[in-house]
Amino acid sequence: MSINLKQFGKRITLRREELDMSQKVLSEKIHISPTHLSNIENGKSMPSFGTFIDICSVLKINSDYLISGTVYSDINEEIIDKIKMCSDDNKVILSKIVDAFIK
Repeated sequence: MSINLKQFGKRITLRREELDMSQKVLSEKIHISPTHLSNIENGKSMPSFGTFIDICSVLKINSDYLISGTVYSDINEEIIDKIKMCSDDNKVILSKIVDAFIK
């Protein structure tokens, strides 16, 4: 399985922004330079395993989602296919709507 580094980085950026966290703050929390985090978010480099775990922990995000975009493996495929057709902005909105339902 190959990892799409651009999408991987974009998912980190989206989650970081959802949490209203700057690159500087996240980089400090995971003990890397802001430049290295920027390279990860832009798909230019892959984090080490330890940094990957730290990112998941600090952003409170599922590792499967970061790697492949899979939220839950048991979700109805029809729903997943519909979400895939949405723009990235609409996916963020959908995520917030789901979060509201959960709360």
